[in-house]
Amino acid sequence: MNLTKIVATIGPAVESVDSMVSLIEAGASIFRFNLKHNTHNWHSERIIRTKKACQIAKKPVAILLDLPGSHKQDSLAATLKRNLKDLSLAGRHEVDFVTLSYVLNRKDIDLLKKQAKKLSLTAKILAKIETKQALKNFEEILDSVDGVMIGRGDLGKDIPVEQVPYYQKKIIKRCLEDGKPVITATEMLKSMVSNPIPTRAEVSDIANAVLDNTDAIMLSEETALGKYPFKAVSVMKKTCCFWQRKRPFLNIEDFNFDFDDETSAICYSAFRLWKNPFYQKANIKAFVVINKSGMTVRMLSRLRPSIPILALTKDKSSRDQLCLCHGVIPLLFKQAESNICKQGDLVQFEKILNYVETNSPLKKGDKIIFLYVEDCGLSSKASIIRIQEI
Repeated sequence: MNLTKIVATIGPAVESVDSMVSLIEAGASIFRFNLKHNTHNWHSERIIRTKKACQIAKKPVAILLDLPGSHKQDSLAATLKRNLKDLSLAGRHEVDFVTLSYVLNRKDIDLLKKQAKKLSLTAKILAKIETKQALKNFEEILDSVDGVMIGRGDLGKDIPVEQVPYYQKKIIKRCLEDGKPVITATEMLKSMVSNPIPTRAEVSDIANAVLDNTDAIMLSEETALGKYPFKAVSVMKKTCCFWQRKRPFLNIEDFNFDFDDETSAICYSAFRLWKNPFYQKANIKAFVVINKSGMTVRMLSRLRPSIPILALTKDKSSRDQLCLCHGVIPLLFKQAESNICKQGDLVQFEKILNYVETNSPLKKGDKIIFLYVEDCGLSSKASIIRIQEI
């Protein structure tokens, strides 16, 4: 499977339910709606179609609203007034992510959060990094958001273009260290807007983003307006699948990871167990995580294992938001937060394994590393690592 997630922008070229189903089947995990274009009614109707497409494809897709933002900070008040309408759209359709363009500092995010709170919005907030000022204030921005999008197009206009790859790598590295998802965006397959075959440079760009360990890569015009939207997704998927097999294991020493809490320590232990030569020979097929807040999944995902992470949750919103995390297959499992994981309850444990076998690429006899809480009713932190055969 493809571990690097693909964001497809919805536009006139892929606005029908059938087209959306085809995008999902081709490999898209997140649908982006760019509110800079079209009306609220247009986006509202297409978001409804997205949910129908997910039912037909029998796969979840995260919905991301991209708010326009402002080039100039002194026009932020006008931008926020427009954003209030945009956030109302996000709340009405219970979207999964809201991305703010032209973020300059923490203040921009705090103002957006204040408006989101008024509307009781459950969407995660992403910051689009596309200005010199955002790079200067990156640490405070990262601290205040749930994830990041690297807007390389506008960033390349605000800083010398040769510096963009450097900051791409630096931003992805910091997002990994914090366990926050990062999207690499802009012109990844731009030639495929009008051509069925990508340039070699574009394929190299995707490969390098995979080697940089990005969570997701994004298509804009390629799917929204292009002649070959499904081929573009397919090219991305094939390139990702090839290069993730060539990508070396993450060298923990190269990162400033904190393992100073129970969740991150357990995840690191599970990762080291999987990397152990004995278990490499045992051919572990996946991690399986009983998910509540999503923290355990993100702390494991940031270590970039080359096998999928099956995240079982009873919450639909949590399931859909995990569509953005590298290597995660989110599954809706109604009993995920009950005491089904209580140690010694083998009958209930068997239900989990049967569910995984039925609803995932895993099959009977496959070995997994299972992370769960001894008693889900008392804690939300993973405390058990178990090698298990399906």
